[in-house]
Amino acid sequence: MSEDEKTHSIAVPGEWAFRKMLGPTLDAFGEDLAKAYAAGRDRILAAATRKTPNLEDGGRTNLRITADVFRSGSFTDDEICAEYFGGVLASSRSHDGKDDSAIFYLEIIKSLSSSQLKLHYYIYHTLNILLSSDPAKAGVNMGQSAESQQQKIFLSTVELSLLGVSVDRDFEVLFRQGLISEYQAQATPLAVAKMLPYCMAGATTLGVHLYAVAFNRLQDWRQITLNTFGDMKDVKLPNYFKFSLDELKDLVATPPLNFT
Repeated sequence: MSEDEKTHSIAVPGEWAFRKMLGPTLDAFGEDLAKAYAAGRDRILAAATRKTPNLEDGGRTNLRITADVFRSGSFTDDEICAEYFGGVLASSRSHDGKDDSAIFYLEIIKSLSSSQLKLHYYIYHTLNILLSSDPAKAGVNMGQSAESQQQKIFLSTVELSLLGVSVDRDFEVLFRQGLISEYQAQATPLAVAKMLPYCMAGATTLGVHLYAVAFNRLQDWRQITLNTFGDMKDVKLPNYFKFSLDELKDLVATPPLNFT
């Protein structure tokens, strides 16, 4: 190593070691990163476009949110990430581009893994389906914690695991983030010599907000009890979910439980 090289390595050791270690590979690595970024960016843009009612309305996204969305979300090929980042990007559109109110939700999205985002989606998507299909739930005020926390979803642990959720970790993360009010992961007798592993999660107002942001429906978040917000593209959904454990047991028993 020449004296000039030594001097340079002391000044910028990380950059020097990076270039020396990778050598000619660095150029190919950079090209691969650029391709990965472009593919991730395009997935986010496609999701945001689907969630924007009118692209010709003269609106523009907030610059602060836009920069952070692409910086944080473009290096993933998971569709659930593209859907959430695309939703918050679309939510930042306004006439002058100055609305950065979605930045809080972006920070939450950035803090969650793809598995945790998927679990959040499953909890609130199934909640949306069950609430909006039950006329008795139309008056539930999801803006009141006393009422939102009473809305509990029961799901199959086996099915969640097969869908890619890390049950033993992801519920705790959502709880710590305030996205669910409580959770359980237990098993209950289903039939003779059979057990049903199940999970339960209680809703929160913040959890509903994040779900609405993911669909660019933040202004309509209270409608979760009235209308379904739709599905996320290419994200497989659970089939077994109910408001009570007894209902879940009945659902998985008839017809017989089948996760294929």
